[in-house]
Amino acid sequence: MSQTSLNQHTDSGAATLADRLFADVLCGVDGTRSAYEAVRQAAALTGPGGHLTLLAATAPGGSGRGSTLGPMRARTVLDHARRLSREAGVGCDVDLRSSGPALDVVLESARRHALLALGAPGMSRLAHMLVGGIATPVAHALPCSLLFARRAPAGMRFDERVMVASDALDHSDALVDFAAELARRRGSSLVLFHAAHAESDFHPTRIAAQTERLRAALGERSSVRVEPARAFDGIVQTADAERVSLIVLASRRASGLRALGSVSERVVHDAPCSVLVLRPEDLDGAA
Repeated sequence: MSQTSLNQHTDSGAATLADRLFADVLCGVDGTRSAYEAVRQAAALTGPGGHLTLLAATAPGGSGRGSTLGPMRARTVLDHARRLSREAGVGCDVDLRSSGPALDVVLESARRHALLALGAPGMSRLAHMLVGGIATPVAHALPCSLLFARRAPAGMRFDERVMVASDALDHSDALVDFAAELARRRGSSLVLFHAAHAESDFHPTRIAAQTERLRAALGERSSVRVEPARAFDGIVQTADAERVSLIVLASRRASGLRALGSVSERVVHDAPCSVLVLRPEDLDGAA
């Protein structure tokens, strides 16, 4: 494939997906630092001319669980989130809900948006499930593509060093193209990661082709890491070793017992940085 055709493929496919995901983002805010960071990162991705919807769930007196707040606290939280959005030059609406549990409110609202931005969980996956946080069930339900925000390493933008985790399966070409377009737009470096574990199939031809696509799009700002590790361990360890500030990966929509070992859900909890999880439906549209 020529340099021209590579760039045309990226522009016609992944650019459209990036435009759609970042044009109208829902941000769940609950007053935590990570939730405010999600607003900042969503505003950076959508950019001037984009739009955010800021959502807070309320209950009389607050529930103390998940992201449900008392009404007065919710208004204060939304006011601060609105200021963050406006400081970034991004328009926003606010949505103050008191119609049910926070998780139900977030899931119902997220289905009307292309991307949901939340603060990343600050505790283990098991602890998060026990105390009733919403990150795990949202990552499992996947009502839309998801951004879980953490503060970037000191001195870095949150999207300055991106890692895309490719399993070299059906949706991986569209995922890699999306990550390349994101890195090109944001002036970021990009690491292509692939786990070549004994229990999984290694696809050297496809990974080589994806590496060439990245080099054509980004030149020296792209690199590749193929590690003999399980996907989850390899993603988290490589992100830490490479000082990655944003991981991009796709969900396989695991269900039943398979969901207990979901790679994307585990990465959301244990990654050292922000994580952007794309739905297979969105990648289908970009293929």
